[in-house]
Amino acid sequence: MNKEKIYLLFLIPLFIFSQAENDEFENKINNYKQKFKINCATEKATNNKGNGQEILYGTRNFRSILHGIAYRGGGNNYYHRENKRENKNPLPQDGLENLLKVGFSNIVYLYKTNWDTAPRSVTDGNKKLDYFQLSGNDFDSRDSILSMVYETIKNDDLGPVYLHCWNGWHQSGFISAILLKQFCGFSTLKSLHYWEDCADSWSKGYDRIKEAIINFVPIEKYKIDQETADLICPCYEDLRKDDTIKYVSQTMEVLDLNLPFPSGGYDLEPSVSTFLDEYGNMLKKRPEIFIEVQGHSDHLGDEKENQVLSFKRAKKVFEYLIKIGVDSTKLEYNGYGETQPIIYCDEKRNKCNKEEIAKNRRVTFRIKSIESNINFDKEKDVISVEDKQWLNEIFDFLSSDKNIKIEIQGHADGGTGSKFVNQKISENRAQAVYDYLKNKGFDIKNINWKGYGSKKQKYYDQRDRRIELKITYPIQKPIQKKKYHTIKKGDSLSKIALKYYNDYNKISKLIKLNKKSLNRGEKTILQIGDKIRVE
Repeated sequence: MNKEKIYLLFLIPLFIFSQAENDEFENKINNYKQKFKINCATEKATNNKGNGQEILYGTRNFRSILHGIAYRGGGNNYYHRENKRENKNPLPQDGLENLLKVGFSNIVYLYKTNWDTAPRSVTDGNKKLDYFQLSGNDFDSRDSILSMVYETIKNDDLGPVYLHCWNGWHQSGFISAILLKQFCGFSTLKSLHYWEDCADSWSKGYDRIKEAIINFVPIEKYKIDQETADLICPCYEDLRKDDTIKYVSQTMEVLDLNLPFPSGGYDLEPSVSTFLDEYGNMLKKRPEIFIEVQGHSDHLGDEKENQVLSFKRAKKVFEYLIKIGVDSTKLEYNGYGETQPIIYCDEKRNKCNKEEIAKNRRVTFRIKSIESNINFDKEKDVISVEDKQWLNEIFDFLSSDKNIKIEIQGHADGGTGSKFVNQKISENRAQAVYDYLKNKGFDIKNINWKGYGSKKQKYYDQRDRRIELKITYPIQKPIQKKKYHTIKKGDSLSKIALKYYNDYNKISKLIKLNKKSLNRGEKTILQIGDKIRVE
């Protein structure tokens, strides 16, 4: 027998063994798909009260993250048919036992509250289920979860992982978004939309979670092949994937907290670069939006140096966006130094911790103007049906911020008519948009209109027959840290006022700050140990 034949005979058993492994893994995944009968990421096997599939009783809002590998939800405590207890608890005993029966190997409780009451494992004959407490908020615990899920993918002997919080909405949603980013290639935009869709309408706020989703970058050592991903990843239709402009609004709110810089530095961290890639792609799809990149600093160090540093931060982001293909004419950048902090800090009366100071070292984004897709016919001011639809979309978006002011700017091209005619037609165009919005019921108290004739031509053709929405923002007051004084023996309001305000007559300020706990009676009784607000 020649060497080639021997080699082939040696390979055949290996191929059969490998194919058997693949078949076993596929059978495992299909078994759980059939068992739980949920195919898409938003589908539930148990509802908010824990009802649905009895084999999963003890859980709430049970959803698939990765078929046969990882699932998410909450613990059914408050709505439990028997032995009701506070919502803020680990899984009830029957929840643990039922998950063991259906083949789960590991459960992760994502909070710490009442963890001391939970068993660390559950057994039934030869079956064993381990119970862990991992928040996923720090790198180590998040890496432990990723490692656990990755091991479940690679080891056919392991049953699925159940990752749960209290309701099955926020923290479990955060970890799930991370897993879908890692193993299913979800984009940041898709991951955020998924988190919101599975929060059952409880998605307002939670900036910390949204920031963490944005910041997460898939880890190379946990990478899986596409064939495996196709088998385990659930279906998910992102119905808002083209709704870019609304996402821009949400993103800016998050970005205000999310583009951090080290003290004294202006280089972009990897997580920031990753997000800017997606943000830049959105801007390229919406060429009508004009953005100001704003750099900010904390209060530490020299004021002039902070001004320069904030400018460099904004410039760095600006240059990165240009590098990835964003039109430079749609961007501008400025540095604001320490003049616009999120949290007011100083070294005397209002000291801040490191985390609070760091929030002021940031880059934010502001939409400065939106150039409409409305291009009027020659000497006309009629708004088409398509243009009205665009206006509805834009002003739905802009109306979400009640503080902004909008000037509707009408323009004309310079190649038609006299200056007088152009001025008049530009005014008519601006007023037509204003009247349309007014008649549609939009809040117009912060909206005005103005015609500019042909004074502000950009294109020197028919495209200058346009509408532009100029947006201005009020300077937001920084969050003032609350400061408290603990009442000691011998304290009086006048003494406290003298200590903090250098004026014992400023008792009224103390009363104003503490109107719920202090009164204006003849005598205010101060209890030793109580805390009253002084700032």
